[in-house]
Amino acid sequence: MVEVYKLTKRHLDGAKSGDAKLDQIKIFSTCIGHGVGTIDFSEKILEIANDEFQQILQDGDEYLRFKIGNLNKYFEIEIFPEHAVKLIPHMMECPFREVLRGLSQGYLVLRKDFKN
Repeated sequence: MVEVYKLTKRHLDGAKSGDAKLDQIKIFSTCIGHGVGTIDFSEKILEIANDEFQQILQDGDEYLRFKIGNLNKYFEIEIFPEHAVKLIPHMMECPFREVLRGLSQGYLVLRKDFKN
């Protein structure tokens, strides 16, 4: 099972600089080593069955297989809006594609769930 989490609240929301890229870097750097979701608040928004996830990989292009296929190696992957833009055109119709379409700020985290 693959779980998809979406950032719902940031601990730095009150300390924005006005530079979106700088704010993203600050947010991401504070999460490294702490586990995404520990400092920021993420909510599970989708579960993808292993069979469906494998089908998404098989039907995708080289970038898609590289970006989200590494989940089997690293067990957790972050997807930012700039990644979503590259993934959407080469992804089959599925609920995960709809989630990517709605990603305009923040990020998603894909996690491999070994219990299911």
